[in-house]
Amino acid sequence: MILPIRKIVSDSIVVFVFASFLAFLKPFGMHNVGYLYALGFWLVMCFSGYGLYAPAIRIGNKAFASRFNGIKYRQWVCVAVSTSIASVLLGLLAPFIIDAFFGAQDNYWSSVMSSIIASLFIGGLITFVSFIKDYVKAQHLLISEQQQKITDGVAKAASIKNDKVVQFISKLPLEKRGKLLCLQMDDHYLKVFTDNGEHLLLMRFKDALLQLEDFPGFQTHRSWWVAEDAVRTTKKIGRRFVLILENDLEVPVSQTYIMSIKQSLNLD
Repeated sequence: MILPIRKIVSDSIVVFVFASFLAFLKPFGMHNVGYLYALGFWLVMCFSGYGLYAPAIRIGNKAFASRFNGIKYRQWVCVAVSTSIASVLLGLLAPFIIDAFFGAQDNYWSSVMSSIIASLFIGGLITFVSFIKDYVKAQHLLISEQQQKITDGVAKAASIKNDKVVQFISKLPLEKRGKLLCLQMDDHYLKVFTDNGEHLLLMRFKDALLQLEDFPGFQTHRSWWVAEDAVRTTKKIGRRFVLILENDLEVPVSQTYIMSIKQSLNLD
C-alpha cells in the first residue's frame, strides 16, 4: 500500500526540521564541519533512514500485530521492534554515507555497531516524533467524527420533532396551515389556531398534547395550550393572569400553571 502524498510531505517536513537541528548541533565530532555541509550530510542520512523506517514500521505493524495482540501497548511494541530492525539496516548503510561525505574508514564492520547505536537513537527519535504527530492527528480526526455524529444526532432529533409538528399541521386545510400559535379544547373537538386562522379538528386535546410534547410550548389551562414563541405579552385582569398572543388572542392562565409559565417566560 502506497503512502498518501500528504503524509509523505508531512513526514518530510519533520525529517527536514530534525536534520536541520542536527546540523546545528553538529554531534559525533562534526564541530569543525560547516553548517551547509553538515546539513547536506544529515539530510541524506535522515531521508535514507526515512526510506527504511517508514516501510519497516508499516510492514512491522502488519507482521507483528497478531503476535503482540494480547499486549496492552501493542502498537508501541510493534513500532519499537520495527524501529530496531530498521536501525540495524540503517547502521549497515550509514558507513557508506559517512564514507561519501568524510572519506574512507579503516574498518567497515567496526563502524557498523556505532552506526547502529546512532541510528537507533536518531531514527528512534524521528520515528517517535512522527508517531506522536500521527497519533495526535488521529485523535483530532476521531474527536471531529464524534462531534459530527453528535451534530448529526441533534439534527436528526430536531428533524423528528419537526416531523411530528408537520404531521399535526398537515391535518389542517391548506389555507389554514402555518405557524402554530395555540390549541383550545372545544367539547369533542380541538380548535387549532395558526397565523393563517383557526380550524376545528375532531381530535382529543390530550392526544394533541402528546403529539406536541417536544414542541416548545405549555399548557395554560385545562383546555388551552400555547406555543412559547406565540406569546407577545401578558396582562392581569383583577386576579386573572392572561397571555396576549401575536394574533391578539387572549388566553387564560389558571393558578395550576401560572408559576411554571412565569418561569418559562422569565417573568417575575
